Amino acid sequence: MAEGLVLKGTMRAHTDMTVKVWNLSNCKLRSTLAGHTGYVSTVAVSPDGSLCASGGKDGVVLLWDLAEGKKLYSLEANSVIHALCFSPNRYWLCAATEHGIKIWDLESKSVVEDLKVDLKAEAEKSDGSGTAATKRKVIYCTSLSWSADGSTLFSGYTDGVIRVWGIGRY
Repeated sequence: MAEGLVLKGTMRAHTDMTVKVWNLSNCKLRSTLAGHTGYVSTVAVSPDGSLCASGGKDGVVLLWDLAEGKKLYSLEANSVIHALCFSPNRYWLCAATEHGIKIWDLESKSVVEDLKVDLKAEAEKSDGSGTAATKRKVIYCTSLSWSADGSTLFSGYTDGVIRVWGIGRY
């Protein structure tokens, strides 16, 4: 990605399901990346700046070539996507969804990890009451970040807990 560009996922629910790429040096729109069928809630840029990933309500991750402003391919998450994060040292992409965290190898386009927490048990444990209200509490991941060496993934959840995942070397 050229220096001075910024990405903005526009979230005018169901009216503009795009990612806008802006040139910050002249404040002009460089490209509009269209392809989602639901609102876009998250974007991430690869460490080398060449790729953008976008996701949201449609449960699909779209991978974009930023230099060309073109869609490369899509990855099915099968659930609303709340956050995306590229690995710092592998060709991997993580997606935080309603049901867990998926990690794809972008070269093979295959899922290498599907991280899940028993969120119902976590909700009951955190409340302690086991009441019906507790069982309806929805807990899901809203943020992701890798350690600098790519061996640890940090995930923030709606229950205020940061869960830490040791990711093996593949």
